[in-house]
Amino acid sequence: MTVTQSKVFLHDRAANQLVEATLYDTVLERHLQDFERAWKGFSPTAQLEHEHWDWRKKVVAISGQLGYQSFAVECGGETQGLMVINTIKRGRLPQQAGQHLVYVEYVQAAPWNRPGISGRASYRGVGTVLIAAAIQQSVDEGYRGRIGLHSLPQADAFYRDACGMTDLGSDSSYSRVPLRYFEMSEDQAGVFLKQGR
Repeated sequence: MTVTQSKVFLHDRAANQLVEATLYDTVLERHLQDFERAWKGFSPTAQLEHEHWDWRKKVVAISGQLGYQSFAVECGGETQGLMVINTIKRGRLPQQAGQHLVYVEYVQAAPWNRPGISGRASYRGVGTVLIAAAIQQSVDEGYRGRIGLHSLPQADAFYRDACGMTDLGSDSSYSRVPLRYFEMSEDQAGVFLKQGR
């Protein structure tokens, strides 16, 4: 298995400066170990909506399946974010309805990187780096930057305001608890990448 690494940058909150990080195009065993050792139960009072996620199970479930890919961000010697994407979904926005896009199945920053959760060094921009990776994968697949995802309520504002995605409303067909579906058009992807969000 060939793993590609890319240099990216995160904002070190404590030092108030950009620091170099590494984006991997595959979640490795050490990333899963970081999740199990450091992420689980990090802040039990924070009530994070994805607290129940088990990244090892998610990565094992997609192993060997065409159309799926995983990503990880490392900084400061630790895993700072994880993502799984699916490249065989179709768009819903009127201008791209039925066209292929990259669907973000799961994306999560390490709990200490969430606003309002302290206790250790933290970085801003993990989610942005991972969304940019999904857009780049969309470009690489020939989908021109089109991406889509269902958002947990705590992240709605991030996708709508920080990422500039279109909110297509609550989707009751997705899960027992309806989640809002967001989609990014080719033009929105271009703006996102140009602004270096």
